Amino acid sequence: MAIWLLTAMVTGQAIVYDMRRLAVNRVGLSRTAWFFVSTCTGPFTIVAYLVCRRSVFRKLICSVWKVMGDSTHAEHIRRKRLIALRTNGLIGGPVFCRCLTMLESGDRLPKS
Repeated sequence: MAIWLLTAMVTGQAIVYDMRRLAVNRVGLSRTAWFFVSTCTGPFTIVAYLVCRRSVFRKLICSVWKVMGDSTHAEHIRRKRLIALRTNGLIGGPVFCRCLTMLESGDRLPKS
């Protein structure tokens, strides 16, 4: 029983940490709710979280691209907007890195 509870606590903490990295308050549920759900269901919670996280990550990238602007704006303007979002704490590191990579490679706005 102690191993199950310890695993559940570690899973809950990992989910909370990942949500902080993404700079989001909700991935289907709030941070607190994910922590309590993981306490009840243990390590199986991670499967549900990863499914929800994938959808939220895509929506975040689409939102950032809308704020940055499309190809009618100059690339240096879009880069400045992306950096401003990151420095003001509005987007997390993983979203910033993905959008910067897409910007440098010349990719277009992803489909939502």
